[in-house]
Amino acid sequence: MWEWGTRASIGYFAIDLGKDLSIQWDDKLAERILSEREIAKLEKAAIEVDLQHNTNKMHWLLLTLVFYSGVRAGEIARQTSDYGKRIVTPGLFWRQFREDGDCLLLTVTGKRNKTRTISLDLETSAVLLDYRGDASNDEPVFPSPSRRDRGKPLSDRGLRLMMAEISASAGIKFSAHFLRHTHATLAKKNGASDFDLQADLGHASPATTAKYICPLKNYLSLLNNYCQVV
Repeated sequence: MWEWGTRASIGYFAIDLGKDLSIQWDDKLAERILSEREIAKLEKAAIEVDLQHNTNKMHWLLLTLVFYSGVRAGEIARQTSDYGKRIVTPGLFWRQFREDGDCLLLTVTGKRNKTRTISLDLETSAVLLDYRGDASNDEPVFPSPSRRDRGKPLSDRGLRLMMAEISASAGIKFSAHFLRHTHATLAKKNGASDFDLQADLGHASPATTAKYICPLKNYLSLLNNYCQVV
């Protein structure tokens, strides 16, 4: 709090009184970074859940889209407040995708109503186009399975439930935000620039982006420890 209050843009406190306090906070970032092997296991589990519930690849595609795009859950799930009377975010519709050659561009609205466009990779674009079929621009990408919300996009609660089903099937604890952190770390590992990552994740500050990325040496150590365990 003191650090935030003494920033140049805030200037509320003259000095940071908490700077010299000997409080050591646990670094939880490493816990939110999944290994590539864990991602593969989650994808397999998502396919199995779809087969069990006959949900037409929805679990697998949702996992794929969140991981390979790095979007926030709240940017693609429908959110309401005031007992469902006021729409906070409408959810994800096919009109938000635009073809650019063989790839798709996804436009989402993030925090502070900032809109950004994310370029999806070739493989993710291909599976989404195949899944879409003849669906119109005004149809939701992930329809809600709830009878009460039939015809509406998947809600934030529905998204969390689907992720929980995948988690239980794979035996791996994760959330949509874990996928976002992992996306950033693996993108950095594969050569993405800090500028591209900041734009991709929709961060206003590069300092925020840095907090999402597990340092490369720590990530390699994490992978090594994981391989030794399994």
